[in-house]
Amino acid sequence: MDYYSEHTWKHYDSEGRSLERLACIKKMIPEDVKTILDVGCGNGIITNELAEDYEVTALDPSAIALQYVQCAKICASIDAIPFPDNSFDLVCCNEVLEHLDNINLQKGIQEIKRVSKKYLIIGIPYKEQLEKKFYRCAICGFSENVYSHLQSFDLSKLDNLLTPDFIHLEYHIFGPMERNIHPFLLSILHKQGQWFLPSEGQKCPQCGSTEFLHKSNLLTRMVNGMNLIFSHPHPYWLYTLYQKKDNI
Repeated sequence: MDYYSEHTWKHYDSEGRSLERLACIKKMIPEDVKTILDVGCGNGIITNELAEDYEVTALDPSAIALQYVQCAKICASIDAIPFPDNSFDLVCCNEVLEHLDNINLQKGIQEIKRVSKKYLIIGIPYKEQLEKKFYRCAICGFSENVYSHLQSFDLSKLDNLLTPDFIHLEYHIFGPMERNIHPFLLSILHKQGQWFLPSEGQKCPQCGSTEFLHKSNLLTRMVNGMNLIFSHPHPYWLYTLYQKKDNI
């Protein structure tokens, strides 16, 4: 997914799933919060709603995404946030950390901790199976996660990144149900040519093709049916509220 493309943000969240995330965030925001930094705000689909009740600053590396944001905004990245220490009561970071490699994940975590005066709200996919949503270009064979996700999280991994400076006060696991695929079964699907199918208009970043492998046959249908027996669905999102230890 190209996060610097007009197409991405013009059609982002056409299913309206952000409403569920917004409702969870609003419930978690402590009463003493007045200022918020929304890191990785995208097109402001959540940011703009929060700005109706709080003093919100939006931050995103995509200038195209920021065109849709209706509050104070700055084009910057999570690994180099251009604000002094303790600048905001609350830092929100939703659907961002899963996009970072290991080095930038550590930098990003340190930056959001640094600019937060009191709280963090972090939203991420919960126990995501990254390989399940790999696509494969039918022309050049390039393959990656369709959403450019590089990290998979559970509560323990997130806590390890944030402690001891922050402790979690509450967490919520919710959203549409996801079913992982057993790695062996997934390898069969991939060998048969069944990969995740990108959204319409997405191009291969290597060759620019819009053709992707997504074959279906009797074997792939049998494998998918077997996976229903061996796997268990779980909600897609994990949202957590942390408090700075110095402010407890």
